[in-house]
Amino acid sequence: MTNSSSSLPQKKPKNGAKKVGKKTEKKTGKKTGKKTTGKKKPTSSDTAFHLATPPPMASPYGYEPAYAHVAHQNHGFEKSGNRKGKGTAAAVVCLTVVFYLVAIVLGLIVMTSCVWTKASANNIFLAEISTNATSDVSLRIGYFGGCVSITEAAEITSDGNSSTHTYTSCVTNMHRSDLNELSEDLWEPLKLNSSAALSDVQSFLNTTIPQAKHLQDNVFFYQPPLIHVLLFFISGIMLLVARTGASQRKSYKATIVISAALSAFALALALVTALGSLQGLNALLNSSVSGDEMDLGDSFYISRGKRLEELQWALVGVVTVFYLLMGTLFVQRASEGGVQMIFQAFQYAGAPLKKRMWGRR
Repeated sequence: MTNSSSSLPQKKPKNGAKKVGKKTEKKTGKKTGKKTTGKKKPTSSDTAFHLATPPPMASPYGYEPAYAHVAHQNHGFEKSGNRKGKGTAAAVVCLTVVFYLVAIVLGLIVMTSCVWTKASANNIFLAEISTNATSDVSLRIGYFGGCVSITEAAEITSDGNSSTHTYTSCVTNMHRSDLNELSEDLWEPLKLNSSAALSDVQSFLNTTIPQAKHLQDNVFFYQPPLIHVLLFFISGIMLLVARTGASQRKSYKATIVISAALSAFALALALVTALGSLQGLNALLNSSVSGDEMDLGDSFYISRGKRLEELQWALVGVVTVFYLLMGTLFVQRASEGGVQMIFQAFQYAGAPLKKRMWGRR
């Protein structure tokens, strides 16, 4: 039995293993391709895995990441910036209108000083001529009007106390040629109880009215404040209207140039009015700004009106601030081409002058 089992043929394991290995290599070579690069083709599952966005992760702090709302935050900043810019522009416009109205009121007060008999109004004057020889009488003058006042002592009461009463009369225009008529218009409305006081007023007016007329006609000219108010009123309206719109027409550019010229004249006249009255009073009082009164002789005195001087310089300041604010409003339109348009307007205004100069050559 042992001999028969050993005589059966057996396969060699080495040869069989080699043949199987070659077949597997050929089969794998056909399936994988001729060139093997070592890279694995991406499958559909792999592509889906890489392109998919990762699921949102819950933040331990209770809020979403900051990068998720960057675009929204920038848009919010732009809106808030636009709102702040519009709010600032509206505030500047309102402030400009307020300064415009205040300047007009101050100009009217300066021009119409010594016109009303109200105590707070007739205390605003350019100069005052007074006397205390027999009664306290004074004549205050403004650019147009004048006011006369007399302080009359009342009767002594049973308690031994005495009181005084001041009577005031004003005229709206002292630029008249008939001095007697002007004197009557001043003392008649006083309605004094004492004939002696009335006589004192009449004699005082006969002496001081020629001097007051000289001051109004030759020292304190009414033309500068009057023209200033008119030019400021017109130029302010033109600038405010021009600020509301923009146009490339020649008429609009001419309007900008005219309003700028009127503004310069208005500011210059306000400064001339304040400086002119200050220099005139300094010359009359023969002193500097600190001098308030001067003795003219025969118990007559001349003094300056401090309150009107303060109002005049306040007017200069308010007008200056108004034009600065208007310049700020026009500069805000630089992004819309406002500054370029203003330069073009001045070039357009200077074009005829250049043509004339070149024509002469």
